[in-house]
Amino acid sequence: MITIDRFERPSILIPDPAKHRHDSIELNDQTPAEEGTSTAIGITKQQSHTQRTQEIYDGGDDDPQIELVDEDISFPDGGAEAYLVVFGALLSLIITFGLMNTIGAIQAYLTTHQLANASASSVGWIFSVYFFFAFGGGIYAGPIFDYKGARLPMFIGSVLIIIGLFLTANCSKVYQFVLAYGVIVGVGSSFLMSASLGAVAHWFNKKRATALGICSVGGSLGGIIWPLMLRSLYPKIGYAWSMRILAFCSILCLGAGCLLVKHRLTRPTSDEAKSPKQILKDSFVLKDLVHEPRFLALTISVFLCEFSLILVVTYMSSYTIYQGYSESDAFLVLIVCNTTGVLGRYLPNHMGDYWGRINIMLVTVFVCAILILVVWLPFGHSLSSMYAFAGLYGFFSSSTLSLTPVCCGQISRTEDFGKRYGTVYFLVSFGNLIALPIGGAIIGDGSGYNNLIITAGVFEAVAAGFWLLTRYYCVGMRLCKV
Repeated sequence: MITIDRFERPSILIPDPAKHRHDSIELNDQTPAEEGTSTAIGITKQQSHTQRTQEIYDGGDDDPQIELVDEDISFPDGGAEAYLVVFGALLSLIITFGLMNTIGAIQAYLTTHQLANASASSVGWIFSVYFFFAFGGGIYAGPIFDYKGARLPMFIGSVLIIIGLFLTANCSKVYQFVLAYGVIVGVGSSFLMSASLGAVAHWFNKKRATALGICSVGGSLGGIIWPLMLRSLYPKIGYAWSMRILAFCSILCLGAGCLLVKHRLTRPTSDEAKSPKQILKDSFVLKDLVHEPRFLALTISVFLCEFSLILVVTYMSSYTIYQGYSESDAFLVLIVCNTTGVLGRYLPNHMGDYWGRINIMLVTVFVCAILILVVWLPFGHSLSSMYAFAGLYGFFSSSTLSLTPVCCGQISRTEDFGKRYGTVYFLVSFGNLIALPIGGAIIGDGSGYNNLIITAGVFEAVAAGFWLLTRYYCVGMRLCKV
């Protein structure tokens, strides 16, 4: 007899219960009190090479059932070795997520200097291609991590980002920026994200959201450090050497990350024998999107959230300049956003471990929609209002990146996390590819900023609806932790 306390329920869901018919589950209303805790479920199991502890929440006739699985794999959930992995991931994400959070500052500078004669839509393609490869690259980076561990993708990603930044320093035309920053830095970022976030998930289960939140803080730290550094260096040493110094800083952070980040779980020998072609084919789990409604709803939710987030973060600085404020004010607005994002990447994740990861994600996405439509749209012409919006939005939107892998992991088996997370962001990357050119086209000569804000707000609001649908497919409308 195996008993489970409902307050210690597992955090990983079975993606396809039909595949696990060797586990027969029997509810027993007569469970003796001495055999379990206050809430116990009797489970009759056949022995197999992978035994699991399962818990069924019966929602009654009107609510769907959800099966939560905790595999027989033990997770350290702490200890020096585990937290060194978290620290290494944090250093890696200072560069990876930090560059993403610095794009607004880079874009605002390029449009007034190197690419002053290019249209906003043309400049937008640089960063759209970057986002496409950074997030869509998980479709190949995820399986490499799943089958080969963390070392190889960490090394590949680090080398590509460093080379890409050095090349970006010498760019002067749009197509050069697209190739150097968009493609090379973007592909490198995809390897680092998959390896850093995936490795942390190998070491934590119950505290996974908190651990991923801690390492994701690196993105906000990078979003504070790099814009301030570039702002100070541009007038002193010029654009080219400013970017080269950023590349040298990347060598230090990513070098330490490569040494500290390591995987813990490995694939079975039979999986290791698969050909690279078969591994790549298996990396796209289209059947899960077709047969698992909650996975499909989650993917659509992330797609809409990312589309809105990219529009807001990228054009926030240029919007401030359009309102008549200085380039320095535009930098500060972005820095305020990234500063509050430090807490925003940790606190929602920490709360998610106690109150439910999807619950917290739903709340933060809904609040972001309110902030865009109720604060930015009517009051954005005021600099003080922009600071207030940037601070609040930075806090609540930071969970979009830090909670997404946790929510995806909550409905995925541990060994399948890489390919399912990669599938989500492969599809999301197509939205990232078109988001900024669409945003640039909406803005036009600057008269369309309000239309851009409305577009971002509507996408965020619809995303909140799909997060609610994701939750419904998990536990119905019950008020519980999920």
